Amino acid sequence: MRLCRRLSALAVLVGFLLLGARSAALAETDHAGHTGHAELPAAAYSARSIYQLESVWTTATEQPLRLGHLQGKVQVLAMVYTTCESACPIIVSLMQLIEAALPLELHPHVGFVLVTFDPARDTPAVLSAYSARMGLDPMSWSLLSGPPDDVLELATLLGIKYKRDQSGGFIHSNVITVLNKAGEIVHRHEGLQQDMTSTLEAIRRAVQD
Repeated sequence: MRLCRRLSALAVLVGFLLLGARSAALAETDHAGHTGHAELPAAAYSARSIYQLESVWTTATEQPLRLGHLQGKVQVLAMVYTTCESACPIIVSLMQLIEAALPLELHPHVGFVLVTFDPARDTPAVLSAYSARMGLDPMSWSLLSGPPDDVLELATLLGIKYKRDQSGGFIHSNVITVLNKAGEIVHRHEGLQQDMTSTLEAIRRAVQD
């Protein structure tokens, strides 16, 4: 009888230890930034969600990240590369304008994502330095690099075309994409025009949905 009671107590203790370890792991994930939401299995997303992708990306802090980890917030996403001296700085500037124009109450519900076309040169250290140089808040901005095939897959889903030019840079579409909380495309800002009225409205609606 005593042995059964001891075994039962031991089982309860093990359960508490496992629960504590799981909670610590979740807290560590939350501390690393991003949304703090647990990633759902791919099958849980709709057919229109880019969060179904199985690709694993690398953040500017050298952490692995699946796009599904971004779920739960509206995400404003663009594809750029750090050595670009023409369109890319304008795209990032436009995203910063969007961030600045958002009402304060929306800020906790919106994230900003930059994915590089040039993972060979845009290493995590380079992305980190770029983030600091551009004044991007690491609590709100995620800078990602990934294998070339995954970059191509994501670009295709986002309707972004790109190719290398003779100088080693990239010719690419200039698109800022708004994703809803489930990773579905709800708005595309094409070109480099500064009128962000429709984009801001799309973000507002996506936060409220």
